[in-house]
Amino acid sequence: MQSNEVSITGAQEPRRHMLLRRWPAALGVGVAALTLSDFDDGREFAIVLLLASVGYLLIAVLERPRATWWVLIGLLGAVVCLRLLNLPPEPVLAAAAVAATIVGLVRGSLRRLWLPALQAPATMIFGGLAFVAVAAGSQIGSTLVAAGLLGHTVWDVIHLRARAIVAPSLAEWCAVLDTLIAIGILVLVWS
Repeated sequence: MQSNEVSITGAQEPRRHMLLRRWPAALGVGVAALTLSDFDDGREFAIVLLLASVGYLLIAVLERPRATWWVLIGLLGAVVCLRLLNLPPEPVLAAAAVAATIVGLVRGSLRRLWLPALQAPATMIFGGLAFVAVAAGSQIGSTLVAAGLLGHTVWDVIHLRARAIVAPSLAEWCAVLDTLIAIGILVLVWS
């Protein structure tokens, strides 16, 4: 009977370990649920797309995947501070992306291999889509934000599989967050 208890405990241990390894996905589900609970028309989530793309760019320029979560916290803090000052964060993030691109090209960090070289163009595409979505009408703009977030999910998965640029935990978290927010936008806007 005691050997049976050992096998049950032994079987639960790998399951618990697996759940602990999936903390970024669980965090993504929680943040997505919290984020979608304050839904207006979907275009307000363009900032998520902009933050994600600028964050990846900054981390690529820094060449420090270990700084991934600190960069995200810094960007979120900057957005909160700017909003508290009644300043729009989008132009500041766009300027940061331009400055980071220049620094990355001068340093050479954006001219290495294929994935680092794609960071600036990806930021321009995702960021440009975010700006167009905000300027568009409610339903079209929301759909563009959702499409951009689904596109960024693919970008997250590429980084996760390559285990490059950003910490894998952030890529996993971002993939879950982007996907769930995009689906939430589409369901809420088109239902």
